[in-house]
Amino acid sequence: MKTEASTRERILNAAIQIASKNGIKALTQPKVAKQAGVTQSHLTYYFPRKADLLAAVLEASHQQVRHTPPVDIREALRYLESLILDANRMRFFLGAVVEAGEATELSKVLAAHAAALTAQTAGIFERQADDPAVQAFIDRIRGIGIRLLLEPKRGVRKKIDLAEIASECGLI
Repeated sequence: MKTEASTRERILNAAIQIASKNGIKALTQPKVAKQAGVTQSHLTYYFPRKADLLAAVLEASHQQVRHTPPVDIREALRYLESLILDANRMRFFLGAVVEAGEATELSKVLAAHAAALTAQTAGIFERQADDPAVQAFIDRIRGIGIRLLLEPKRGVRKKIDLAEIASECGLI
């Protein structure tokens, strides 16, 4: 069982490296298998469809950012900032959204992932997952993440205060 876990982990690490370095379009089974040192059929044993691989990469990427649950709102906001406002993660997310337009299964995976993030964020603020203020907060910081990708590089970017945004959304 340990070998299976380490093989799966090697595949995921290879996929994360490829997606981070070259974008989601470069995330093909042959490239991932080669980088992970496994056969393509071995890769498809663990991830039969590209949607399965993308979902696992998304989750593994999030796990790399956070190893323990946040202990307070400030720590939770730092986690959300590193998750949503990180340029590489945002590029991956947007690439997955584009891919989802062509793959219904991936669209379902992304919707489930978004719902989990919303529920997790709602818990941080002691709200229900369907609270419109929570969704407005997430939508706003995603929008900021996209804007940051589009702005020209001008040295140090202005500090984004997620606590202020949460307050403006009525969460704190």
